Amino acid sequence: MPPPNPNPMLRTLIAGFLAWLVPGLGHLYLGERHRGLICLIVISATFWGGVAIGGIGVTVDARGGAGAPAIAGAPTQHVVGATVDPQKRTAWFMAQIGTGVHALAALGCARFAPSGPGLYCWQAEDVAVVYSGVAGLLNLLVVLDALARAEAGTKPAAQHAAARPSRGAP
Repeated sequence: MPPPNPNPMLRTLIAGFLAWLVPGLGHLYLGERHRGLICLIVISATFWGGVAIGGIGVTVDARGGAGAPAIAGAPTQHVVGATVDPQKRTAWFMAQIGTGVHALAALGCARFAPSGPGLYCWQAEDVAVVYSGVAGLLNLLVVLDALARAEAGTKPAAQHAAARPSRGAP
C-alpha cells in the first residue's frame, strides 16, 4: 500500500518500476489487489508456460530418438537455444525482458543449466519463444495501466463504489 500522500511523480515512477519488475506488483502497490493478482498469475503463467514448452536449453538428438536411423549428413546432436536468449533472438529478448524478474531468472537458469539429451520432435522452441515474448508485451500494457492509474490517483473499486451516489439520488 502506498504512503497516504506521496509525491505524485514519485508514486507514478515507483508503480511503473514495480509493475515492470514483477507483473502486477505496481497494481498491488496502488492498492488494487485483485487486478494485481490477476496480472501476476496470467503473465507469470504465460511466460513460464513458454519456458516449460521450450526448455532452458538442451542438447537434442538429431537422429530421431533411440533406435531410429541417423539422418544422412546430420550431426548426431545439436544444441537448441534457450527460450530466453539475448544473442540468438535479440528482438524476442527485448519483448521477453518486459516480464522483468521472470526473464532475468530464466536467463540466469539458462547460464547454469546443464545440457542433457532430449528429443526435438516439433517446433516447440518457436512456440516457447512466442509465448514468453507475448507475456513480456502484455506486461508492458500492465506497466502502462499502472502508470496511468498512479498518475490519476485512482482508488480501489470498493472505494469508488462507496464514493458514488446512488442512482435514485438527485
